[in-house]
Amino acid sequence: MIAKTDGQRLGAHLTIAQSEQNAATNYIRIGTVGLSMPGAKIAAYPIAASAKVVGRIDFFGTATAYQYPPPPISHGMPPCPRAGIRCRPLRARFVTAIVIPLALGCAVSAAGQKASPPPIIGTIDIVSNDVFDERSGRFAAFYRVANKTHISTRERIIRRELLFATGEPVNDERLEQTERNLRALAFLRDARVEAVPVDDDGDGQAERVDVRVVTWDAWSLTPRVDFEQVDDRTLWEAGVSEKNLLGLGKSVTVSHRTDLDRTADRVLYRDRQLAGSRFTLIASLANLSDGDDEFFLLDRPYFSLEDAWAFSMGAGMFSRRDPLFADGQEIDRLRHRAQWGDLELGRAVRRHPTSALRFHVAYRIREERIGSDRRDFGIAEVGIRSIGHRFTRLTHVNRFERTEDFNVGAHSYGTVGLSTPALGGGDGQVLSVAAGHSRGVAFRPDHFLVADIGIVGRRESGRWLNALTLTRARYLRKHATRHLLVGRAEFQWGHNLDPEVQLLLGAESGLRGYPVRQFAGTRSLLLSAEERWFVADDIGQVVSLGVAAFVDSGFAWPEGDSLSLADLKTAIGVSLLVGSNRLFLVGGGVRLDIGYAVVSVPDVRRWTFSFGSDIEF
Repeated sequence: MIAKTDGQRLGAHLTIAQSEQNAATNYIRIGTVGLSMPGAKIAAYPIAASAKVVGRIDFFGTATAYQYPPPPISHGMPPCPRAGIRCRPLRARFVTAIVIPLALGCAVSAAGQKASPPPIIGTIDIVSNDVFDERSGRFAAFYRVANKTHISTRERIIRRELLFATGEPVNDERLEQTERNLRALAFLRDARVEAVPVDDDGDGQAERVDVRVVTWDAWSLTPRVDFEQVDDRTLWEAGVSEKNLLGLGKSVTVSHRTDLDRTADRVLYRDRQLAGSRFTLIASLANLSDGDDEFFLLDRPYFSLEDAWAFSMGAGMFSRRDPLFADGQEIDRLRHRAQWGDLELGRAVRRHPTSALRFHVAYRIREERIGSDRRDFGIAEVGIRSIGHRFTRLTHVNRFERTEDFNVGAHSYGTVGLSTPALGGGDGQVLSVAAGHSRGVAFRPDHFLVADIGIVGRRESGRWLNALTLTRARYLRKHATRHLLVGRAEFQWGHNLDPEVQLLLGAESGLRGYPVRQFAGTRSLLLSAEERWFVADDIGQVVSLGVAAFVDSGFAWPEGDSLSLADLKTAIGVSLLVGSNRLFLVGGGVRLDIGYAVVSVPDVRRWTFSFGSDIEF
């Protein structure tokens, strides 16, 4: 099947078989014509498994070859009453003479078919919507003033995000990925990419497709006044954030924050389209109560499965004191100083409409001082990643009426890095590895399970150090548009963890009903299920409300303790969910959790209260 007609592969074959039950009966099969041209098919019927093959004829363009005895043919198909054309007893040569013209006619007919080229993209219109709808009512004046005060996203910023252009063939994956990329922008609350077929000559077939890109702005200038109460710990933040500076998609944040470990004064700048390019620049400078933190990152990621390359470069340093916990109490702090640098180049080695295989090389520098320990690494790294797209689009999951995209496609990766003195590392060779796989199972578009596993660690002086295995499953089932069940199971196993690394569980990490960081160890298990009801959307175009009921169970086992499900601590509780898609909120919303510890812990109260926007739901 190698002959070509107009640059397309063409071929056919004929198989003659004889029934074992009736030697006087012959069966003839015309095989499928092999074409790279879409839509060209010829019906082919399988040969009964009991039939004896007595001859096979292959056609390659106009060339004919008779092969006897024939090559082996698999009989993996079940018998079919229409397994062939039943004929009177004929000699094989006579049968061949009759069928050759038919097979050749089919092949030539298929070759003559012309695949219809996809329509091209015509006009591309950008339609931007204000933050608020200026409808009539007692708040209409307020909405008009707010819209005039807000600087809308400039059209050229949206156009730079498009993965398609006028004159290109229509590609559904590019249209869909553009929509997903736009929805991921913090200064947009939603986006749609609509394709409108246009039939210019009235023949019933579209010659072009006009594209309409519709976006809705979010209010991007917000005072950062954030108060959180996580059990008995008070967290707060004050500052200002602009997520869409002058409508250019740039972000600037100035803040003062007190969290569980320290106080930080930070300035953060993010430019997604540096100098009108597809490069992203992120820079941060912070003064900490126990040190400082600064970094920059220049990144050109993959924007779609069709992107051929990616690039990343970054560097930073920090100094801080990392806390250590036991039985919910801080027992010590380790001084931690570090400098780091990364240079990475990625290349897509195989690209398909719904999947891609990518390769990367990188050089990484790590210089760390943790207490009295010293770790210096100069790492040459190679890695490979396979990613598949199988998205489902839902609302009322995490962010109320805002559309969210969930990928249930397969995703695998693996990296290997080597550090030696010649590469800038410390004494000896250090091997670092990371690998993982994720895959979803979709029962319905609104009912799916996603499971993933990841492993990371380093081999040093003949031992595996700081090795961590994470196994996780996430479950979602919609009962109705505003009612759903979400659940997750997460198991972590650490081996020879570095001194500053602990697996912690408590109110801040998903085990509601127990104090912050109540349980610490080297292995942990967390099980959680939550029913959510979204009660009201966009009240006064400002706020959305929901409620939830949850049950959590988990534990962290210290080094040396054996694992036992009897150790699991269980809590139940209820939550109030508050969100706003027109106003920018950290984490997409705020929640108030009230948890009750079903399984008590000595000297620890059973009730916990958690409130804040940094507790994701």
